Amino acid sequence: MFPVPEEKILVIEDENITALEIQTKLESWGYDVVGLAGSGEDAIRIANEKGTDLILADIVLRGDMDGIDAVERISQRFDVPIIYLTAHADGDTFERAKQTKPSGYCIKPFDDTELKYGIEIALLRRDLEFKNQEFIEKERMSTVKDFMLSSTPALTSQVKIENTASFLSEFAKFFEGNMKTKFERELKINHASLDNPEYSRKILSEYIAWIAHMLSNLGYRVETGSDDFTVTECLWSPNIKDNKIYCLMCKAMTELILKWTGLSGKVHHSYLLGPNPPRCRFSYQL
Repeated sequence: MFPVPEEKILVIEDENITALEIQTKLESWGYDVVGLAGSGEDAIRIANEKGTDLILADIVLRGDMDGIDAVERISQRFDVPIIYLTAHADGDTFERAKQTKPSGYCIKPFDDTELKYGIEIALLRRDLEFKNQEFIEKERMSTVKDFMLSSTPALTSQVKIENTASFLSEFAKFFEGNMKTKFERELKINHASLDNPEYSRKILSEYIAWIAHMLSNLGYRVETGSDDFTVTECLWSPNIKDNKIYCLMCKAMTELILKWTGLSGKVHHSYLLGPNPPRCRFSYQL
C-alpha cells in the first residue's frame, strides 16, 4: 500500500516525458503531484487553484516566462520551498535563481536519491521554520493580550475623547506590527481576484474564521455565522464600570483586519450592555 500523500508538489517542466517521469517518482515516494505545468502561466494558474507545499521547476521553458519568472510570481502568494531542475547552470542563470532563495538546485540528469533527499530536507526546513514562526507568533499574541490588559484599566468613558482616539491609533499601529504578517501568510489573498463575487465571499468567510480564532486565542468567546460573528465574552470584566475601551479596540481590530483583506465591504458593530459581559455583534456587507 502506498503511503498517504501529505505534501503537495507542483512540477514545472515543459518536456512531457520528463514531467511524467518526475510525477511517477514523486507519487511512488508518497507525494501528491497537484499539477504538471508546461509553462510559467500554467504554473501560476495551478498554484492559485490548488496550492502547493513545494515546487520543482525547470528553468528553461517555452514561452515568454521562464521557470524563475514563474517562481517569483508564485512566491508572491505562496511561501514554499523551491528546487530547480535544469540542464543549464551558467553563472547569470544561477545568480537569477539565487534571488528566489531556492532550497536546492539539481543538474539534469539528476540522481533519484539526490532529488528525494533534497525534497525531504527542503520540507523539513520548511516545517522547522513554521514551528519557529508559530512560537514567535504565540509570543506576539501574548504581547497583544498583555498590552490590552495592562493599558486599558485607566481608560474609561471619563477620559477625554481625543486621548482615547490617540490611544486607539497607537494600539492599531501596535496590533498591525504584530499581526499583519501572520494574517497575510495564512490567508494568502489573491487581490487581483477580489472582483470575483464568489472569491470575495470565500475571503470573507476565511476572514471571519481567522479573526474568530485570533480573538479566541486572546481569551474571548466567539460565535460565528456566514457573514457575522458575535463576541459572547470578552476581556472587559463586568466589574469595570463604563469601560467601553475594549469594544472600541475590538472595533478597531476588525476594521483594520478587514482593510488587510482588500474587500470593499464594511463592518457593522452593535453591542448589548448589561450586568453580564457584553455581547458584541460584527456583521459584514460586501
